[in-house]
Amino acid sequence: MDWAKKKPDGITYGSTGIGQTTHLSSSMLFSRTGVKATHVPYRGAAQTVPALLAGDVDIALDNLASHIGLIQEGRMRGLAVTGATRWPTLPNIPTMAEAGIPDFVITVWGAFVAPAGTPPAIIERLNGAMRQVAQDEAMQKRFIQGGALALSSTAEEAAARANRERPMWKQVVQASGARAD
Repeated sequence: MDWAKKKPDGITYGSTGIGQTTHLSSSMLFSRTGVKATHVPYRGAAQTVPALLAGDVDIALDNLASHIGLIQEGRMRGLAVTGATRWPTLPNIPTMAEAGIPDFVITVWGAFVAPAGTPPAIIERLNGAMRQVAQDEAMQKRFIQGGALALSSTAEEAAARANRERPMWKQVVQASGARAD
């Protein structure tokens, strides 16, 4: 952050697109830290990663899965992780709190969804399959090595998490200037 603040014209940051988590979490970070930053949206990590490697943008705050191989190869430098704890396969990369940015824990997550009206028995069968994957040690190890975690929850727990996070993301969207066109 000290380096970024010293740049008179600010820095550039790549994201996987306007309104994506990579854009919004970066906007939140730079707003909180007072760093002048210009957003450069791309169409996914397949474009953001090469732009970062080529020096077309200064930084990217992106899903670990998109960068972990390059970080491990030494072609890219991880500065911090946004999780509450260090990543198991990258123990030398600090958390945001350890890097001097407290209260900045953002984890990207996804959920499997089904059409409204799907019978509860089908939902439970799908949840059961997800629980099996999340509890399989070999599968969990593969996910961690790839920069992700396999987790499971009930439909109600996923909905509750979305409801808890919605106000924060609404505020971040408004502050970022992102809008649906």
